[in-house]
Amino acid sequence: MITTLIFDLDGLLADTEKLHCRAYQYALEKFGFDLTEKHYSEHWILKGGSIGEFITARGLDIDPELVRMTKAERYEELVISTAEPMPGAISILFRMTGWKKLTLATSSYEDAAYAVLKALNIGVYFSCIATRSSVTRIKPFPDLFLYVARALGEAPENCLVFEDSEKGIIAAQAAGMKSIAIPNIHTFDHDFSKATVIVPSLEVVTRELIENI
Repeated sequence: MITTLIFDLDGLLADTEKLHCRAYQYALEKFGFDLTEKHYSEHWILKGGSIGEFITARGLDIDPELVRMTKAERYEELVISTAEPMPGAISILFRMTGWKKLTLATSSYEDAAYAVLKALNIGVYFSCIATRSSVTRIKPFPDLFLYVARALGEAPENCLVFEDSEKGIIAAQAAGMKSIAIPNIHTFDHDFSKATVIVPSLEVVTRELIENI
C-alpha cells in the first residue's frame, strides 16, 4: 500500500530548470565559458552531474566553488523574480495533503531548494525534505529516496516517486520504489521505461490512479 509520495522539485513541481541554466550561463560567462542549453540539459538534467565534474571534463582552469557561489546568487535572484509552479503542482499538493505523507527529494543544493519552496510557498506541504546535502550520492543513485523513507520509517515499497527525468526514475527503481514519470520540455526524449506509469502532467494524477498502482 502506498503511504508516502516523494516529489522531485526542479522540472516537476517548479519550472526552474531554465532558471538553473540561466544562472550557470551567467556564472560561467564571467570565467570565459559559453554554456549552451544543450550543455546544461545533457550534463545536469540527464546525467545529474555537478559543476566540478563539468569543469573537469572540459579541462577548464576554473574554481568550481567560485562558479557555484556566483551561480547560487544569480539563481536566487531569478527564483525570487520569476519562479513559477509546473502545471498541476499546487493542485496535487493540496489534493493529496492529509491523504498520504508528502515529501520532497531534490538533487539541488539546500539554498537553491529552499529559495524555490519559499517563492512558491509550498514548503509547508512536506513532512520531510531531502536535498543534495542530505546524502553522499544524488540521483541517479537511490540515496535521496531511501533517506526520506528511513526518516519517516516507511518501507521503500510503500513509497511512490514523482519524477520528470530519466535519472530520477532510475533512482526510484534502484530504491525499490514505484514511480510516476511526468516528462517536460527538457526531458521528453529521456528513457522512462523503468517508470511504473507515465503521464503527461501532474494535472491528470488522481487518487484513483495512485490507488491502482
